[in-house]
Amino acid sequence: MPDLTGNPAGRVLTLLERVQERPGLTAPRLAEDLGVSERTVRRYVATLQELGIPVEAGRGRYGGHRLRPGFRMPPLMLSSDEAVAITLALALTDGSRPDESRPAQTALAKLLRALPAVVSDRVQDVLQAVAPPPDPNRGSGTADPGPVADLATGVVERRRCRVRHRGTDGTTTVRELNPYGLAVVWGTLYVHGWCHLRQARRTFRVDRIDRVDLLTRTFRAPAIDVAAAVERSLALARPEWPVSLLLAGPVAEVEPWFPRFLGVCEAVDDTTTRLRSSTSNLDYFVLRISDHPFAMTVERPDELRAAFARAAERFSAAAASTASAAPSVSIPSRPARHAQ
Repeated sequence: MPDLTGNPAGRVLTLLERVQERPGLTAPRLAEDLGVSERTVRRYVATLQELGIPVEAGRGRYGGHRLRPGFRMPPLMLSSDEAVAITLALALTDGSRPDESRPAQTALAKLLRALPAVVSDRVQDVLQAVAPPPDPNRGSGTADPGPVADLATGVVERRRCRVRHRGTDGTTTVRELNPYGLAVVWGTLYVHGWCHLRQARRTFRVDRIDRVDLLTRTFRAPAIDVAAAVERSLALARPEWPVSLLLAGPVAEVEPWFPRFLGVCEAVDDTTTRLRSSTSNLDYFVLRISDHPFAMTVERPDELRAAFARAAERFSAAAASTASAAPSVSIPSRPARHAQ
């Protein structure tokens, strides 16, 4: 966050910010906050009044300062983290490259024009580093803007970061990361990059990162689609059931049937495609994976074959049933939302 109290102009703006936030502050309190004399506070107030900003002071030494009733300042006196938070929300709501064709983009463009250069530079880092969601109606995760901004700086400046990350089991690890980019997938903000602890590319939820320290060491980033890399990473991230299927079709024809978050398609030969995925619920996975015209062969796990058999039994029973004689078929428990 820039220090606005290091020069006279900055102290004048800081005084105005204090008066807007807390009407009634006295001259002694303002002098203490700004590190100046009460006489200087009175001079700053006079400067604001000369600029047409009606700061008024009560009578006597302990009279409080406030803006004249009915006068409103534009809400553009933002700290760096506040500007990043607003920018992130706008970018992830309606795209990160403002063309002023939609309301959120118009607001983002106005914000960028009004910010001080030192804050605008940090905001631009975020815009360059974050891939907006393909569906603007889906919101982002509730990530702290401070770590987001530091990660974005690491992406733009190609600087290694030391991050403190909380796992799903509650354990905390400290690891060094080459951040390749940030992206929103299914409403959550992720950072993708090279993890030096695991010596492999990894994806992390940003709302589980408590601290980011920018290091001096730089790195060379590969040319990758970060959003696609995050989706593929998530498709393979569930530890309960790693899945591998063979589909009778060339990869160019098979791949459009499977969203990247559902699985990774790899060419085996000109007529066969391997689909790799993972799931925490085999019965639900069968339903998700069955909407396509290709013949399938299960490579692993064996338990997936049993899940297909259960689904076939239910569908066969439904096909043979009549309204007067509904068969009794065991139904698997309802999976958690978004489980695969």
